[in-house]
Amino acid sequence: MNAILTRLTSRKFLTTLIVQVAAIIALFWPDKADAITATATNIAALTAMLLSALGYATIEASVDKAAMTIDPFTTKTTKTSKVK
Repeated sequence: MNAILTRLTSRKFLTTLIVQVAAIIALFWPDKADAITATATNIAALTAMLLSALGYATIEASVDKAAMTIDPFTTKTTKTSKVK
């Protein structure tokens, strides 16, 4: 439970969450000047959502990978005590 709370309150997650919320607001905001502006805004919002989600997943994967070590002789994965 503590690990989940730590991840939910991390700066990486909160930044990604803010970008997702802003993109959803931009996606569904009703006031758009014309069709071209609406299309450009929708594409930009969807792109921001996709890139922020992929960025968060990539960063978390690299953190998890750094926290794990593999013993080449036994091929066992052990968790390290501290990640720098």
